[in-house]
Amino acid sequence: MSQRHADRHDRPDALSSRAAALALLSGAVRDGQAVDARFGSITATLEARDRAFVRHLVATTLRRLGQIDAVIKAFVSRPPPDPVMDVLRLGAAQILFLETAPHAAVDTAVGLVKRIRQPRLSGLVNAVLRKVAAQGPAMITEQFAARLNTPGWLWDGWVKAYGEKTAAKIAAAHLSEAPLDLTLKNPTSPDDLAAKLAAEILPTGSLRRTAGGVVQDLPGFTDGMWWVQDTAAALPALALLHALGDAAEKSVADLCAAPGGKTLQLAAAGCAVTAVDVMSDRLKRVEENLARTHLTATLVTADVTQWVPDTLFDAVLLDAPCSATGTLRRHPDLGYLKTRKDVDRFPKLQRDLLARAVTLLKPGGVLVYSVCSLEPSEGPDIVADAKGVTRTPVDIEALGGDSAWRDDDGAIRTLPCHWSDRGGLDGFYIACLRKDG
Repeated sequence: MSQRHADRHDRPDALSSRAAALALLSGAVRDGQAVDARFGSITATLEARDRAFVRHLVATTLRRLGQIDAVIKAFVSRPPPDPVMDVLRLGAAQILFLETAPHAAVDTAVGLVKRIRQPRLSGLVNAVLRKVAAQGPAMITEQFAARLNTPGWLWDGWVKAYGEKTAAKIAAAHLSEAPLDLTLKNPTSPDDLAAKLAAEILPTGSLRRTAGGVVQDLPGFTDGMWWVQDTAAALPALALLHALGDAAEKSVADLCAAPGGKTLQLAAAGCAVTAVDVMSDRLKRVEENLARTHLTATLVTADVTQWVPDTLFDAVLLDAPCSATGTLRRHPDLGYLKTRKDVDRFPKLQRDLLARAVTLLKPGGVLVYSVCSLEPSEGPDIVADAKGVTRTPVDIEALGGDSAWRDDDGAIRTLPCHWSDRGGLDGFYIACLRKDG
């Protein structure tokens, strides 16, 4: 995607947008600060098109950071100070991947390095980026992009879990921006909305839109006809509804419910939904989406491991807190915000939550466990230890998915490289269980 016209370097606020990008990039790779958490405040004074440019520039730099660093390293004898290195990264990203005119990328980078009070290094920035412009395009064609752009702790884990060939496919899928997927309130009549939204109807029922645009301005948003949800993220609720059969008025607990896409799916299918989350501010988003879509659910702010409802449920959906490594297409900073130690802290909580979910079910009730993680320690390893339940294979073909997504135990494992010809998927693990007795 070209940004030549979206952020002309000679506009007075062009340097401000680069400064915002620098703050977000440095915050992510240096200080462990998530881009999404700071984006609104960092870009508050920018126009909409400049905010879009900043988001695209930062995301591209993070997606291609390994390649960018390898190119820069070829032209510096020793690493410059961290802020200057990040200025070079942003300049190189524009030259190599955003089709920005080289002179514009160089000029704004030099201006930016002066703005951060490193004027003595402006000559270095100028020289390095001119070499990047001259030699970099040829260099990146020779790189193993998937491996270079994947932090080592993630790559090693994926190779161990899936083999090097599949790990490379997963990593390659992360180099492209994820499309916008929408779940319909009324999934039985998608054609009219698909036409209005210029969207593809996926076999699972989601609508997939590749064109840009502000979500709130798209047809059907104000009327509550759909909500944003990756098609893989929609599968856990679909699996639960399929296992229930007649879902009308069945009591369902959606645990760790925010931001609420699954609650909306279950409510739209006629279930009596109780949505539980420990964070009241996150449940506020669920409440807002319920109001917009004219759906109802009971909202409960509680720690699931301590929550005691009045009655047991026909079904429970537990989309457990996790490392979210299956969402790197949408959040390319995750690989730099987290480490293997961060992944290792989730399984105990996930086991506790799953054990608690079993106690909330009626005998014979349906339980769906899911995580948006690619790590086996957060998916199949958790379900293997579950007590008091029996596995029920997920009929993925009935949900519109691919049989290749089913593992040997009948659970679903989606990978970012699945449906690559359609734009990929988030990585999810989804298991369906029934309570014994």
